[in-house]
Amino acid sequence: MNLEGRVSNVSWAAVGVNPTLDRSGRDVAVVVAKVAYRVSPEGVVRRVLAPVRRDDVRDEGGGVRFPGDLTADEKPGTDVGLVGVAHPPLRGGGGPRGRSFAWLSVGGLRKVITVHGPRVYVKGWRGVAPSEPGPLVDPVPLRYDLAYGGSDPLTGAVEALNPIGMGFSSDPLRLIGLPVPPLGLAEETEGVTSGPPAHATFAPIPAQWEPRRSLAGTHDAAWARERAPVRPRDFDPRHHAWSTPGLYSAAPLVGDEPVEVGGVLPEGTWRFRLPSYAVAFESVCEGRHEVHATHLDSFLIDSETRAVELCWRASIRLPKKWERLERILVLGVGELSEEVLRGQGPPAGKRSGERAQVGAGVGGEGKP
Repeated sequence: MNLEGRVSNVSWAAVGVNPTLDRSGRDVAVVVAKVAYRVSPEGVVRRVLAPVRRDDVRDEGGGVRFPGDLTADEKPGTDVGLVGVAHPPLRGGGGPRGRSFAWLSVGGLRKVITVHGPRVYVKGWRGVAPSEPGPLVDPVPLRYDLAYGGSDPLTGAVEALNPIGMGFSSDPLRLIGLPVPPLGLAEETEGVTSGPPAHATFAPIPAQWEPRRSLAGTHDAAWARERAPVRPRDFDPRHHAWSTPGLYSAAPLVGDEPVEVGGVLPEGTWRFRLPSYAVAFESVCEGRHEVHATHLDSFLIDSETRAVELCWRASIRLPKKWERLERILVLGVGELSEEVLRGQGPPAGKRSGERAQVGAGVGGEGKP
C-alpha cells in the first residue's frame, strides 16, 4: 500500500512516510514533516525545500552528516546539531593564531569547542602530551574523525564514543610523533560543559556509537527467540536522539529560539531567528478523525549551505487492513511572511487560506 498517496499536505513542509513497528510490535505509519530555511550571514531567512531522508547520509570522514529522518517512530525532546567547517579568525596584525573557538547556541543550549592548529604528540616530563600548535591557517571540518577517538590496531580496543577519531591508544608512547586531533573541548571557557573529548564537534552521533548503542536495549538470544523483530523491552527512546552532549533539550524547543553560531562562517558570527511556524498531524481512519501528538524533534544547521532543517513527526497506528487508513493530514501552524517566501510561490493546492478550511472540515465533519 502506498501510504504517501494518503497524505494531504497543507503546509510548507516536505513530508515523508514510512511503515514500521513501534516498541510494542504494532504496525505504525511514521510521518515526518520537514520545514527548511536558508539564512544569509546577515540573518535574512528564506524558505527552501529539503528532502525527508530515509537513511543516514555519511560525511567524508566516516561519520554522519545528515541523520535519517524516517528511522525513528518516536523521539523525545529536541536534537540540535550543526555540520560544516570551522574557519580561522580573520588575520590581524599579529598573523594567524594557533587556536580558535567554534560555538553553537540555540535558545538555552550552548556548546563550545576548541580548534587547534597542527600539533603532534611529544614526550615531556609529565608524559606524552600535545605539542604547541602551529598556525591555524586552513578551515577545519567539524567531523568526528578530527576529534579524539579511534582504535588500537595492536590490542583491538576501540573508543566506543568515537571509533573513527584520532589519538586513542592503549600505550601513549606509541602516539609520539602522530597528529593530535585538531578539535577539542573548551574546558577553559567558564560555564560551558562540552562533554567528553570524543564529542568535540556539533555533528550527529551515529546510532551504532555510544551512548546511543547502549540505549537500544538487550539484543541477546532470548530476545531473538521470543521477541524479534520487536524492540527489546529495555529499549530507551533516547536511542533515537542523535545530538552531542550539551545540544539536547529534554523539553522540546519551538523552533523560533535565538541562534548564534561562531567560528564557522568566514564572515564572522552568525545570528538569526527563524519564523514561528510549526506542523500538526491528523488522520482519518474508518471515518474516525484523530489528532496526533507531535513536537519539534530535530534542529539541524548546515553552515556550508547556510541551511536549517526542522523536523516534526507523528506515529499513526495502522489498522489490520492498512487501506482503512483513509487520510493523513499535515497542517501548517502559523504563517510565513511574503519576505520568507519571496521567490517561491506556494505549492499548488497549498494556499494559506486553505489551511483553516481543511482544518475546520476535519474537526467538524470527520470526513475531509
